[in-house]
Amino acid sequence: MAFDGFLKIDTITGECTDSKHTGGWMEVLSYSWGVAQAGSGSISAVGGMSRGKADFADLAVVKMIDKASPALYKACAEGKHIKSAILELCQASGQKHCFMKYTISDVIIRSARPGGSCQGSEGRPLEELCLDYSKIEFEYTPLKQDGTPDAATKSSWNLKDNTGT
Repeated sequence: MAFDGFLKIDTITGECTDSKHTGGWMEVLSYSWGVAQAGSGSISAVGGMSRGKADFADLAVVKMIDKASPALYKACAEGKHIKSAILELCQASGQKHCFMKYTISDVIIRSARPGGSCQGSEGRPLEELCLDYSKIEFEYTPLKQDGTPDAATKSSWNLKDNTGT
């Protein structure tokens, strides 16, 4: 199933043309994110596996260079603290229902890497952004049989406090 991705970063304006993502969003071509449990794998004194502090990966996105690019590079170079960023994943066709939403808070652009091939098929060069954060929220919204959104399921993790909801 194809999907579309959209990124909104506070104070940085993109040039997305999607009708549901006007007002500064950026179109995303791909993304990656992950969390790993750093547990030792050894049995604890009470008989269960011991666990460590979870290791959260940066939220990485690939997008075409656009009018947001100079501001993204500057924010990265300055180590600017950004209040929040939102990544939405939506169906590519039909009503373009957004089924997954990642909201990150206290964001720093850890890296911004433009690149591409002059012989490539893309209309413009691409860039990869890696976003570091102190809190992440997840929201998944399934569709009912009739195509309308069902109740969302949510969770979050605060990396500073090492606590979740």
